[in-house]
Amino acid sequence: MYEEYFDKLKEECLIRNRTDGTLQTYTLCIHKFLEWKHCNNPEELSLEDARSYIYELRTNQKKSTQYCNCMNSALKFFYRFVLKKAWDQDAVPRMMNDVTLPRVTELENIEKMIDTATEIRNKAIIALLYSSGLRISELCSLAPSDIYKSTMQVHVRSSKNHCDHWTILSQRALDLLTEYWKSYPVKREYLFVGLKGKHEQLKPSGVQIMIKKIGNECGVDHAHPHLLRHCFASHMIEQGVPLEIIQAMMGHRDADSTHRYIHVSNKTLMGIKSPLDHPVRKKRGRKKKNEQ
Repeated sequence: MYEEYFDKLKEECLIRNRTDGTLQTYTLCIHKFLEWKHCNNPEELSLEDARSYIYELRTNQKKSTQYCNCMNSALKFFYRFVLKKAWDQDAVPRMMNDVTLPRVTELENIEKMIDTATEIRNKAIIALLYSSGLRISELCSLAPSDIYKSTMQVHVRSSKNHCDHWTILSQRALDLLTEYWKSYPVKREYLFVGLKGKHEQLKPSGVQIMIKKIGNECGVDHAHPHLLRHCFASHMIEQGVPLEIIQAMMGHRDADSTHRYIHVSNKTLMGIKSPLDHPVRKKRGRKKKNEQ
């Protein structure tokens, strides 16, 4: 019913070099919006429709501010570049985000997840996500040639920020990758592929389901690929690695994205004294005559 509009949405994303993930997110958001509006002709949509939908998401559906702002971005793109309608940020404002700290877990729990996984491929995936701090999309896009054994590095191409970067490769992850490679010697373009069928590239959703399942089996709450990335940053800070190095390895353009992990790492606060606990230095001087 809306094929021509979604074809146009894809075209506008491609011509602006938006990522596949962005296109998928925008497509899903616009689908939900049009279904909610029961819209027969998108050309008749108004800014008030967009405003009412976001208000509905926040008040009645209790969606997070991040979710609402994501919808705002999708609607803004759709209105401006597909419908060719003016967008008024005052009429459909973005919300001030409720900032929450990333969830992390102990290394012991990550070891549990690796041990619980039965497939060597899945063990290697968990180890690499954690030890190199990869995004799930970056992991799924890795080619065999992106693993540099000689320098113990991983070359991350086409990341979320359209920026290549390098990160570290742990010996433990390399050992699991080597075992996975030897146990599954099929020719493929991507490092991680399906174990059956055409050996196609893994989808992020499949990795998410796998990690959540393994987390449930070994009692690790909120197991998710991004949990492993958060743990990488937090644990590196606890080891005293400089923030600018962590920022480079994680592919963060904005230093603030890395700085937030300082608040997650408990060890960064250990040993710091409150100013109230510092000894008060008494001023030296002559005593008053009446005190002598």
